Amino acid sequence: MNATCFRVQTPEPGVAVVTFDRPPVNAQNRTSREELIHLLDALSEDDSVRAIVLTGAGRVFSAGADIKERVGMSTAHGEYRRHNRVTREFFYSVTDCAKPVICALNGPAIGAGYALAAGCDIIIAAEDAWVQMPEIDRGLMGGAKFLEQHLPRSVSRLLFFTGRRFPAAELFRHGMVADVLPGDVLMAEALTVAREIAAKDPHAVQTAKETFNAAALMPLREGYQYEQSVTHRLAGSAYAQEAQRAFVEKRTPNRGS
Repeated sequence: MNATCFRVQTPEPGVAVVTFDRPPVNAQNRTSREELIHLLDALSEDDSVRAIVLTGAGRVFSAGADIKERVGMSTAHGEYRRHNRVTREFFYSVTDCAKPVICALNGPAIGAGYALAAGCDIIIAAEDAWVQMPEIDRGLMGGAKFLEQHLPRSVSRLLFFTGRRFPAAELFRHGMVADVLPGDVLMAEALTVAREIAAKDPHAVQTAKETFNAAALMPLREGYQYEQSVTHRLAGSAYAQEAQRAFVEKRTPNRGS
């Protein structure tokens, strides 16, 4: 598709880089939401892509919702519901993407910008990146559930009620991001992670992502039981049988193409 808010590049086999590029601060409007949903649906079905890096152009990952668009929103019946539906699907298009998505958090992620990052499987942050939830100061609500996905109750509410900025070091301390790196090496590390994932069996990786997503909604015992059922199904695949034979024979498995 000819996207106007995103650029898609394939810097190496198996890896796609999706860059949010809506100057000046990558604010989210309806066009950008619909484009990302379309892009990630397409990449989910593209067998040449095995891992995705999501980042922002410039110095900001995403400043969140475009408030100018919200102020001018139509009051026609059903319009607000449609807006909410598209917004939800925008965030969950990342989580629902069949391929693992690594967020290279290159700068501030504000409000809905944080929610976009939160949908990614792995988040790696630049040292000068930060998260802020200013919803209360804008007369808005939303994002609390995303915060509680990554942060303890007390920390989530502190961030939301005060609107404080949480720098990358604090995000790392609370376990929200996998690593914090200088900005000039951020993309290199994100691509390294993507490359490692792309080298794995694609069916096994996609099954693992589906399992993480499904088990996240289950209690511990039921979640593990579900994982065991997936293992049982996967065990019958040619990939699993070859991988196990290779382990016993102390050789590298033949993963095919």
